Amino acid sequence: MHPKALSPGAGPTRTRVLVIDDDPSTLRLLRSMLEGQGYECLTAASGAEGLRVIKSTPGILVAISDINMPGMDGIVFQKIMCSHVPPSCAPRVIFLTAHARVEFAVAALRQGAIDFLIKPVRPQELLSAVKSAVERVQRDRVALQLPNQAATLAQQAEALAAALRGWTHSQPEEPTPGVGRRNARTSARGVTRPADLALLGMDHLRRSRRAFAPLAELDDVAWDLLLELLRAEMSLQRLSVSALSISVEYVSPTTALRRIQELVKAGHIVRNPDPLDARRDFVSLASESRAALERYLEHVAKELTAAVTAVQ
Repeated sequence: MHPKALSPGAGPTRTRVLVIDDDPSTLRLLRSMLEGQGYECLTAASGAEGLRVIKSTPGILVAISDINMPGMDGIVFQKIMCSHVPPSCAPRVIFLTAHARVEFAVAALRQGAIDFLIKPVRPQELLSAVKSAVERVQRDRVALQLPNQAATLAQQAEALAAALRGWTHSQPEEPTPGVGRRNARTSARGVTRPADLALLGMDHLRRSRRAFAPLAELDDVAWDLLLELLRAEMSLQRLSVSALSISVEYVSPTTALRRIQELVKAGHIVRNPDPLDARRDFVSLASESRAALERYLEHVAKELTAAVTAVQ
């Protein structure tokens, strides 16, 4: 129960885990397992108490919850938590139950649970699940910073557009007589109009994608599919193949399905069969492709920031 090997939970700041169960003996047992591996373990005797602990205690990465509890069961606890706690603060849930019912597993996974374990759980099985969950939470929370950066960039882009509009209104509207068509689209200072700048910027960003292997040769449809998948993963959502196929509005589902198959074959997307429904596959980004997309977004962020700074 108390291995001496240094674990992922050990260190100057211990990883915080919450255990929720109405059985005191189970709480003591799980707490012993987790603290023996260096985790900081909090406990709650009900789903309602678990919600209060999460709201009042920052830094909880994983919640291990029983499903069958009086009052608020584990499924309801997770649903309320996901609707009231921001994704950047919400722990990922591992469910424990003594009743291995398929409908429980389906409901848990559809609500976003990260694992589903059967009592009595073996120590190594639990600790392995917690370690994987902690690693997933840490990756997801880093990824969640990108939407916040995107919101800031959107504000900066609006400032850039406003600055360009104001600059345009201060410039002569009519081209100089005798100037060719290309020059007629530039200002007296030789600077392109806002619409031209936007087109040039779009072309530049599209060309710059070529620098981000292994995605360099993909076309716009493939890029949009991968970006939609990245957006879902940042929001802690799981997309099925069919859901991804309807995520890009300008592409028919049939075409999108074919392109998804091509991306899977090329190793950019990984298909994960749903163990509870043989008719459904989930999809996720391959690690190398995800890293390339994140590097590209960082590049775009720097380009936009530099553009805004230049006109301020």
